[in-house]
Amino acid sequence: MTERLNFHTPVGRFVSGSLTQRRDKDQNNRPIEPDKQRFEFGVAIRKDDPGLMPMLQQIGQYAKAAYSHQPAIQARIDQWFTTMTGFSMKISDGDRPAANGKTNPNMVGCFVVWYSTAMDILAANSANQQIDIASIKRGWYVDVSSNVSINGLIDHNAGVYMNPNCVRLIGEGDEILGGMTVDAALANAPAPAQLPPGARPVGSTPQAPASSGAPGTGLLGVPPVGAAPAQAPAVPGLPDGGTASPTEQHPPHPGILGAGGLPGA
Repeated sequence: MTERLNFHTPVGRFVSGSLTQRRDKDQNNRPIEPDKQRFEFGVAIRKDDPGLMPMLQQIGQYAKAAYSHQPAIQARIDQWFTTMTGFSMKISDGDRPAANGKTNPNMVGCFVVWYSTAMDILAANSANQQIDIASIKRGWYVDVSSNVSINGLIDHNAGVYMNPNCVRLIGEGDEILGGMTVDAALANAPAPAQLPPGARPVGSTPQAPASSGAPGTGLLGVPPVGAAPAQAPAVPGLPDGGTASPTEQHPPHPGILGAGGLPGA
């Protein structure tokens, strides 16, 4: 089998998964056996980063060389570079809606590289000094020393493995917290404008009991749910100023390298 390809990613944002906890449930929420659990995470790299396309070309050329005796798989690799289908490259388009029809605002305008490993992950700071991997928060900016190898399959599951060697912390960004947000949980359930009988505004002083048969009325005296949080300061030198731009839209590429697949293929 062709040797693994070692490469280094441009700076991207750690947007998904965990660097410290192995995945213990599959996509159908079924338990994964302990000996098969892996660290899985995604790094979003802006589409306008000048180092992105050379990296994709390098991976594609490696994959075609590794599948040199499988012309049908080589054709699938070329197909991926125009439609992002046909070959499991472990890279997704952040502008394409997921199965639920929605895009992730932390991935818009980016290609997302998806990593998986059973080994503990090394971490370093920008001075190349080893640090605690737990100090890197989801939402911060990193680059990744990586290697890629083909999975050896020759059917519709043919593809590559993306293996992280070391995650290097470059700068901070707005932290991405796990779980459902208040906005998402209450998006379709606005607070009632009128209190039910017996209720009083939050934080108000208890009043004497109302006379029998007179329902209590009034409005909730609390700030609106989901008020916009304060913005974190930008980090100089980072893509997009070191913070996410959820409202910024980038049109998806009609083809990563245009029709015809990899140059010189």
